[in-house]
Amino acid sequence: MRWPVLTLILAASFCFAGAHCPDPRLREAAIGGDTITGYVVQHKKPLTFAIVRLYSSSGKTAWVGTTDKNGSFTTTRMPPGEYRLAVAGWGSTRVQLNPELDKGFGGQIPAWHLSLMDDACVGTGMNMN
Repeated sequence: MRWPVLTLILAASFCFAGAHCPDPRLREAAIGGDTITGYVVQHKKPLTFAIVRLYSSSGKTAWVGTTDKNGSFTTTRMPPGEYRLAVAGWGSTRVQLNPELDKGFGGQIPAWHLSLMDDACVGTGMNMN
């Protein structure tokens, strides 16, 4: 098993303590890479088998999938740009895929992930292996 050498939490928006996300800016995320991996929580439990849709900035469907039994999902290779991520039973958020965020880590490419928490709070993080 490989353990992350470094885990950085880029937005402290996990909202575990409260039932409301008071800051609308915590409903958007910017991550690097070409994959969106996420975890969805509703009422402090994983949101299982929910439909997940990713829409391009033009409004066209770019990807459709479902969360698994743990509330997780992963998109396939996506081009850089802005997307709207909609999860049935949770809501939607804007996600920007920005390859510039992957630069400056000594040649290592981070694995980015989203945490979609109660009341549409969004947390981002990355692991360096």
